[in-house]
Amino acid sequence: MNGQIQYGSARPVTSPMTPTRRYLPRVADPARFRAAESTTSRSVMLLFGGSLLLGGLLAAVPREIPGIAVATILGGAWLSVVLALTLPSRSERAGAELTRRLGQFRHEVNAVGDAPTRRELETLITRARELDLRDSEIAAELAQIHASLDALELATRLEHDDLPVVHSDEPLAPGDLCHMATPVRFGRRRSDQFGHMLLTSGWLKFRGSVDMSVAWTEVADVQRAGREVIVSLQESNRVVRFTCHGMTEAARAGILAQYLANSAGPRHVEQDPAPHHAAL
Repeated sequence: MNGQIQYGSARPVTSPMTPTRRYLPRVADPARFRAAESTTSRSVMLLFGGSLLLGGLLAAVPREIPGIAVATILGGAWLSVVLALTLPSRSERAGAELTRRLGQFRHEVNAVGDAPTRRELETLITRARELDLRDSEIAAELAQIHASLDALELATRLEHDDLPVVHSDEPLAPGDLCHMATPVRFGRRRSDQFGHMLLTSGWLKFRGSVDMSVAWTEVADVQRAGREVIVSLQESNRVVRFTCHGMTEAARAGILAQYLANSAGPRHVEQDPAPHHAAL
């Protein structure tokens, strides 16, 4: 393999530190979350209770000690101002509730992993409605859920129907068919190659500034992690990674690659006619 191609994991590349910005609390419609109203009532009760306490102290102070009475009044006024300034507004309390629900939903999405069942995915969609989360607030998570649903539908079709066939501008071996072609980034470092990944009947191919072809009989395992399709090769510790542009493309590529690798038997594979066949 050309030294430009990178395999396996790489050290994370840290980006320049972003300038520190003043924290602005999230706000939301106070009427949206009824649960946040209990926090509002608690804050009002705190103010009311503080006022009653100060009033009781003022009434208990002997009238012949006016200095203490004045200090008590000033202290009560100061406490009221501090509470009014420090207690979050209703919109901020609703925003905090929204943040909590978003965190809870994202945790549940991550918990099902990259190979969820249809029932788990449908439960997540129902869960988003239960938490009163809007589609615009969970767009990335919904894209992941719908991509997984699309992949499950494809896997079900493969059990009963033939593989999809798409047009390919690349030359193919006699009898070889292209089942998917999608733009990808190959590798995980700054020297990554950009090009197209092709899934054909007999080969996993990458076409870019450097070409690569791997017979499905050489593939040990295929996994998907987010937008990445991770291919492990037999009789070696090498792993090749392809990063797709979207979740849907990655999910479909993962299903098709798994199917083709599992279906590949100890058969003769025609030589790849591509002019640049990179040796692994």
